[in-house]
Amino acid sequence: MDEIQMKLFKKMLEDQEKDVEDTIKSMKDYGIGEQDGNEPDELSNYDNHPAEMATELFQIEMNNALKVHEEHLLKDIHDALGRIYDGTYGKCDFCGKDIGKERLEALPYSRLCINCETSKEISMKDLDRQRPVEELIWDAPLGRKYLNKREDDEFEGLDQLYDLVKFGSSDTPQDMGGYYDYEEYYTNEIDRQGIVDDMDTISNEFYKKQLPD
Repeated sequence: MDEIQMKLFKKMLEDQEKDVEDTIKSMKDYGIGEQDGNEPDELSNYDNHPAEMATELFQIEMNNALKVHEEHLLKDIHDALGRIYDGTYGKCDFCGKDIGKERLEALPYSRLCINCETSKEISMKDLDRQRPVEELIWDAPLGRKYLNKREDDEFEGLDQLYDLVKFGSSDTPQDMGGYYDYEEYYTNEIDRQGIVDDMDTISNEFYKKQLPD
């Protein structure tokens, strides 16, 4: 790469650097991507009213993502300017070959040539097969149950959920049909917890009257 082209790419990087810095400054000035006093901060919002907070939460997360993207872009630009001063600009970090002029014109902060960039991309099909090695002995938490497959089936995920919600949830008893408390709701005839067949509903009390005095 000759000196004229190097100066051209340096000018492009400096212009992009200024644009990104101005964008980040504007985001900070307007509080975009930062928690401030105008945003809801009730401790109970996310526990008790997740649907009502969905819009605010989405907006905060989106703004944070945009801000982080600009910060990463600024770092890439600074790194590219550093490579210009080091004399390594325009060389692929992976294979060491020259990066194409067309690619640098589109992305002057590129670190890889188009071939290396393409080869490092992972398709979704391949990504699905790249599971952690720990899963060879662990069960996924969203499977049939939370327990290990070597355990019995007497206490499954739904049973665990029922035991937890007996201690309370974001719903109140009056939201669940007017029951007195959580435990009453999750152990009543509607839920039929522990009942497989109608015969299971017959208790020893039913036969108590048949016993001799």
